Amino acid sequence: MQTIHHTKKALPLALCALFFSYGTSAQTSDERIAQLEQQVQSLQTQVNKPDDNRLRFNGFLSVGYGMASNDGGYAGYNEEGSFNPESLFGLQGAFTLTDKTEVTMQLVGRGNEDWDPSIEWAYISHRFTPAFKMRAGKMRLPLFMYSDSLEVGYAQPWIRPPEEVYGNVPVTSYTGIDGLYDINFDMSTLTFQAFMGESEEDITNLGQTVRLEVNDLFGGSATWTDFIWTLRGNLATSEITIGGDDLKTDFYGLGASYNNGSLQVISEWTRLEIEGPTADTDSGYITLAYTLGSFAPYATYSMQESTDDDERPYTREFIYTAISTPGSPLYGNVAAVALSDVQNSERTTYSVGVRWDATSNVAVKFDVTRATDFGDTGGDLPGNMGPTIAYDDIDVYSIKIDSAF
Repeated sequence: MQTIHHTKKALPLALCALFFSYGTSAQTSDERIAQLEQQVQSLQTQVNKPDDNRLRFNGFLSVGYGMASNDGGYAGYNEEGSFNPESLFGLQGAFTLTDKTEVTMQLVGRGNEDWDPSIEWAYISHRFTPAFKMRAGKMRLPLFMYSDSLEVGYAQPWIRPPEEVYGNVPVTSYTGIDGLYDINFDMSTLTFQAFMGESEEDITNLGQTVRLEVNDLFGGSATWTDFIWTLRGNLATSEITIGGDDLKTDFYGLGASYNNGSLQVISEWTRLEIEGPTADTDSGYITLAYTLGSFAPYATYSMQESTDDDERPYTREFIYTAISTPGSPLYGNVAAVALSDVQNSERTTYSVGVRWDATSNVAVKFDVTRATDFGDTGGDLPGNMGPTIAYDDIDVYSIKIDSAF
């Protein structure tokens, strides 16, 4: 504000200097007068030009409550109920450095992390041409159709993205670079994205908190949309280090959606392949939603299944006995659980819910989810990771308020 105020005071002096120069040079042509008037107009435009639009802020808030029929832990919920698993607050700022360069930062505080804010995005982007843009810094890992709005509940039809697909990859962000190239057709756009980088996060594995390192991360995607139909395919490869083991990991994904303003259909299929005994998983879902005024009921069918069960030869009963029996070669070796069928998974999930757009930027959602059909596995539930399978299915009842501002 001080700079603008000073410039306004200096403007009359600038005008005097211009006209003084004009008088002493004895140039009286119409061309010289027009040139001076143009310079004065340019100065005045710069003085009055607002700078507020260089900095933009927006945010999002979710407050959810859920409870389950047992302590299986699906989506983080147990019998006693909790507000924490899906409650969060996010603030995003973007600062325009030039017409082609921008800095973006996003802070997110989560209820299940005591609301401690963490940086999810912190990157600089530069548009080299109208079709090509590059970014560098910390960004969202672009593996899914809703990766960019993963925690912006207001931008999603569900109360939560299907756990069977979105819950299989514990890493959500990476530090690195990417490039996006758009090809515009008459009524549609095809976008190619390539990315590379690395990541480190603490995750929970078999009931223990361990450090997960993702190195040599490379991937790409192609997305076509005519703003009614959207088709997407992507893949990624990396080397992960967990518990001292280096494991090659590959990810494949296909997605499609249709939205004509009333009917919405969304579907994704993914395959995660991890070297060694860690479970390889196929998963997918399909969602149908229909908008009726301010209400949008929806239904989702989703599934997941481990595909390499033969690589884990031990039963859970044997492995837990071995690691708890003094004198056993595996005594005290909790990591040996990874060699057993504890990691095998099979699960089918059904969800029905409704979204109510109470105001232009607030949505209230209700959801009932049933996870079942575990076969002879624990269904990949945290509560079924022990020596015995405690739960054959689980129901989760949720209510959530999503807002964007």
